[in-house]
Amino acid sequence: MADPVRQVAEAIEQRTSRRGLLVRAAVFGSALAVSPLRFLLEPVSAYAAVAHPLHCRGGLCTDGWTEFCCAINDGLNTCPPNSYVAGWWKCTDYRGRQLCDKEGVRYYVDCNRLPSAAYNCHCAQGDCSHRRVGCNHFRYGQCNTQIPGITEVVCRVVVCQNPATIPEMNCSATYKVDNRVCGHEAPCLTESDANRSFTW
Repeated sequence: MADPVRQVAEAIEQRTSRRGLLVRAAVFGSALAVSPLRFLLEPVSAYAAVAHPLHCRGGLCTDGWTEFCCAINDGLNTCPPNSYVAGWWKCTDYRGRQLCDKEGVRYYVDCNRLPSAAYNCHCAQGDCSHRRVGCNHFRYGQCNTQIPGITEVVCRVVVCQNPATIPEMNCSATYKVDNRVCGHEAPCLTESDANRSFTW
């Protein structure tokens, strides 16, 4: 189900020539109504305050997992700007028909926020039907250990070979498994993503 605040803002945008001002006013007002303390007391945008997972009553944004990078990074199955490859784990029994269907396994790679960058915790695309971005403070830690600390996972990349064998990822072979993610999909996870560069 689409986020109602976003639907209202888009409807206003389509019906007025002064759309920029009115859309901003609608989102600003919604942020005050939905999350007044967070919007007024924390350094977040009005849009981020409205699209926070805590305000969703259902949808993928409430399942606790992070969105795929291709869904927030112009369709690219790579870490977006201001993030880096921080760790990985394996789905040992992939039975879907998208990326890695030939291999029957998938490797999920966390792109964490760079310590010098900032991401507001929110639902991807401002919609409760998409998973969260920048919310889960966690790091498996097999990759790029020269970057210290633990930051939020911005998004996830999918690859079909062990990340320890992809030089650009700079990962160790420390092995983690979580088959709960084997059923996670996104329309943007396609075979053309299999050999993209993973530099940042």
